[in-house]
Amino acid sequence: MTQTPEPWKKWTPPYDPRRGDGATVYEDEHGRLIETADCALRCPGCGICCAGYRDVVTDEYQGVEEFELNLRAITARGGLVRVDEGQYYRGAHCGPDCPGYDRCCPPFGQRDRPANVADARKVLLERDDSMRWEMQEALLILAHDGSDEAVEILEAFMPQAHVRLVGFAECALDEGRFFNTVPHNEFEERQMMKGEVLQHYEDLVIEAQTTIEEEIHPRLARQRYELSVFQRLHDKTENEQARDDWRIQIDVQEMVIGHEEGHLDEWQADIARYEAIIAEIEADLQQETTASEDAQQ
Repeated sequence: MTQTPEPWKKWTPPYDPRRGDGATVYEDEHGRLIETADCALRCPGCGICCAGYRDVVTDEYQGVEEFELNLRAITARGGLVRVDEGQYYRGAHCGPDCPGYDRCCPPFGQRDRPANVADARKVLLERDDSMRWEMQEALLILAHDGSDEAVEILEAFMPQAHVRLVGFAECALDEGRFFNTVPHNEFEERQMMKGEVLQHYEDLVIEAQTTIEEEIHPRLARQRYELSVFQRLHDKTENEQARDDWRIQIDVQEMVIGHEEGHLDEWQADIARYEAIIAEIEADLQQETTASEDAQQ
């Protein structure tokens, strides 16, 4: 009597293969040994792959744990492979006759790969079953897209990136930020040039405000305090000659303060001029952006 084989069912690995350390072996319900590997590094198929079913062929059809020979059979594609000591191994193949069919990560050519930024967002931020190869491809897409959205997705993914992907993700974020600053057409090139000019004058405003707040205002405060001290000493002094000396000191101090206040006026005038330039550049940028959006509609 011929026994009808039990149909294959989709199988969920007992652990996350993206987080595996080295090689781990599980025995399936048919007694075959499934070898999992460090995803995308050792494993030719990634995750729970068909390579895990390269077991020695024996009369009782039982798998034998011999990883070295298993890995030597990777280059064989289909059929049986004879190795040392007269043992035969199955070569790697993907199809309904493979005992691991539909229970592993798809080989490279059969993968439903992320194709754009929207797909990359789903893989990295929305799905909780994304495989490591999917996340790596999503990171590559975002790294070279150059859009603000791509950088935002990369930044959002960084805090939740698995330790095995942190280095890859950091490189992707660095590249994404770089390509985000590279102009892709004549319009973006003009916008970037104007943005650089805008940034220059914004920096000048910050520099002027810093000089006023950290240098001129403290210096004026000290000079005005010194003047008040000189005036009190002048008023307390009864000797006429000494009073004249204090009067000279007061006059000099008032000149010093007047000179410093002149510097303050100059810095404030510079700030007003820089802010006028900034407002004009911002208006120009907005006008050009609006014109470009209208032209695209």
